[in-house]
Amino acid sequence: MYDLTTEKRKIVAVCSPTGGLGRTSVTVNLATYLAMHGTKVSLIDADLQFGDLAMALNLEPERTIHDAAESNSTNLTDYCMTHMTGMKLLAAPKRPEFADFVSKGYLQVAATELGKSSDVVLIETQAGFTSYTLEVLEIADLILIITTPDMTSLKNTRLMVETLEALDCKGKSRLIVNKATMPSVVKINEIPNLTQMEILSELPLEQKELSHSLDIGVPIVRSHPKL
Repeated sequence: MYDLTTEKRKIVAVCSPTGGLGRTSVTVNLATYLAMHGTKVSLIDADLQFGDLAMALNLEPERTIHDAAESNSTNLTDYCMTHMTGMKLLAAPKRPEFADFVSKGYLQVAATELGKSSDVVLIETQAGFTSYTLEVLEIADLILIITTPDMTSLKNTRLMVETLEALDCKGKSRLIVNKATMPSVVKINEIPNLTQMEILSELPLEQKELSHSLDIGVPIVRSHPKL
């Protein structure tokens, strides 16, 4: 299994070219799996306008990254919630307009500070290349690109990979194909050529179980560990 817990992979960004490809489900399930196996995990929801990590983990944040940024705090653990698995979550702002309170560079501060007490810091970014996403990608030790095996997603993923190469970030990027078993004209073995990136992992289509797990806030690696 690919080891995410080495010192060289301390900060892991989960991104995608567009929304709806599975960033949130991959992030919460990866974080939960690691936490259940003894890894100290911190999560940052950097989808600052419409982040859903708290809901996907059945957590109700009293304070968020908006509050931490407004106070210019470096004690980020004071603004985190602790999940039953032991992982910590720095939640996205409660309202979209509060994203503007997160100043340039603050996501990097948050990741660095939480990394001091964590084995892995997982950061879900906004879709595409927003300024906040670029900030996260710059400091990430590993970038996980989420895609699905349909032509539109793969076209956009190819553009994302090309842009990451231009930003000198392709070397630390890996591809995860979500819903890999969905009906598609594209064969899985064609995806590396179409996207110009080798596949790190293929995740099967489990639409019913996955949607239910997100709705009730219990990651599928806990609710259906044998899937």
